[in-house]
Amino acid sequence: MHLIPLRPAQKELEAVPSGTGRDAVAALRWLMDCPSPRRPVLSDQDFDAATLVQAISANKQALLDAEDRKAALLKRIEDVRPWGEFSFPGLDQMGGHRLWFYVVPRSKENPIEAGDRVVEIVHRDRHNAYVVLLSPDEPPMDAMPVPRTRVGAHSLSALDRQLEDIEVGLEDLWSERRKLTKWRVLLDQNLAQVQDNAALKRVSLETDDVDRVFVAQGWVPVDRLPQVERLADEFGLAVTVEEPLQGERPPTLLANRPALAGGESLVEFYQTPSYRDWDPSAIVYVSFIIFFGMIMTDVGYGLALLAVLHLMRKRFTGSETGRRMLVMGYWLMVSTTFFGVITGSYFGVTPPPDSLLGRLKIMDLKNVDAMMRITLAIGGLHIVIANLMSAWHAKTRNARIQPLGWCLVAVGGVTAYLASAIPPLATMGIILIVLGLLVVGVFASDRRVTSAKTLLLRILDGLVATFRLTNIFSDVLSYMRLFALGLAAASLAETINTLSGQLVHAAPGIGVLIALLVLVLGHVINIGLGLIAGFVHGLRLNVIEFFSWGLKEEGTPFRPFERRRQARE
Repeated sequence: MHLIPLRPAQKELEAVPSGTGRDAVAALRWLMDCPSPRRPVLSDQDFDAATLVQAISANKQALLDAEDRKAALLKRIEDVRPWGEFSFPGLDQMGGHRLWFYVVPRSKENPIEAGDRVVEIVHRDRHNAYVVLLSPDEPPMDAMPVPRTRVGAHSLSALDRQLEDIEVGLEDLWSERRKLTKWRVLLDQNLAQVQDNAALKRVSLETDDVDRVFVAQGWVPVDRLPQVERLADEFGLAVTVEEPLQGERPPTLLANRPALAGGESLVEFYQTPSYRDWDPSAIVYVSFIIFFGMIMTDVGYGLALLAVLHLMRKRFTGSETGRRMLVMGYWLMVSTTFFGVITGSYFGVTPPPDSLLGRLKIMDLKNVDAMMRITLAIGGLHIVIANLMSAWHAKTRNARIQPLGWCLVAVGGVTAYLASAIPPLATMGIILIVLGLLVVGVFASDRRVTSAKTLLLRILDGLVATFRLTNIFSDVLSYMRLFALGLAAASLAETINTLSGQLVHAAPGIGVLIALLVLVLGHVINIGLGLIAGFVHGLRLNVIEFFSWGLKEEGTPFRPFERRRQARE
């Protein structure tokens, strides 16, 4: 059940941890990341997971705060050290005057004019002059060629003592952290129980007690209603089941076949569709895999990452999300390898045209015109699919017809571009654009025409709707990033190979080792850049361009209150 809060308890909710048990997960990670851990305790009857999580969280926060104070203090010591050891005398000893400090670059030292002020250069190094100005009030901004430096009220020796105290405290906190690591195995085994307790504590503030009656309300998937009814029969509970009302906003439960379930994580990474909208997970999953492969587009990179992923597969099998990511990772590498084959890129090396691998090359990344046509056609198709799905799931006639108008505009624009050398087809594309805009304008609003005023407003609604013409063309053009990023990755791979070859010939012997280092390091960096670009831009084209035409509203993800411990067992 996705519980609905029945009482206002905002202050109480803010005082308890989130019901997901993130504190326990973060505490376990804090222990697992600790260097030189202690020998783990494998059994303890007095083990209290909740108290341990609080102790670990306190240690983590105290250690991070101490590290921050140390970093700030080191910066202050670095600023004060050039001035030497000194302490500020009292104002009465200075005749009411104060010391003002300036770090002046040597190039700006000559223009300093003392005038009626007392100015002393107390130290010089290769780059700066350290100037002290004596004045009862802060000098104006133009008194010196640079703004004044704030050195604080503590002497250098006092700052060094403070640093020593912080470092001693840090050693104690690190010792405490290492001591806590002995509980890491037990905490891992009881992690689900800790998460259950955190969730129970939180939802206890969202249910209600009316006199002697306990009340809970929530959203339940239809296929899980029998479980609720069995629970009610077992414990003698009263249950009322109602359909969602028109104005209510139930949470969205995405449910796809296991082979496509990874798309749910991609969709929820950016936003969850509204309950009354449609589920784009399958389309996003497939298109993301294709876009990622087009950006990485290298057989060597795909096979190398596939091997690494296969060797690390056991790390992904501990959770449902991990297993989904593993399957998606396999498909991403297959897509990268496939596009590498058809573009003829093997670690940046292009096979000879008369070879078997050369014959499999059917796309040339350096053919700018052809690649632009392909990517724009893909962009147009993606936008058309978004509008078709929006029309299919729309509730009113106008809401179903208007996206079809945008489909005509997208098809017409792509046709006019691709067939620019064939006047009849180009003209047909322009006609489709005009026809599509007419459809959009006519069916842009559900406003009923009952008078001249409502007719004028209806026409205005249509004109405003057609202004999205610039949006659809800019969104289609955005898909050119697939070609640009793929070409950039392939060109960088070729450059790395060329540079390595030049090093071999430039310095025989040692040049081979240097060339090998450049080759390996260069391709590793290129793979890293490709992974980042593939994920960011492959996902962006789905959640920005595709969602803007396919989805109407954002929803709330379905988060059931359930026992994690039982699920893990």
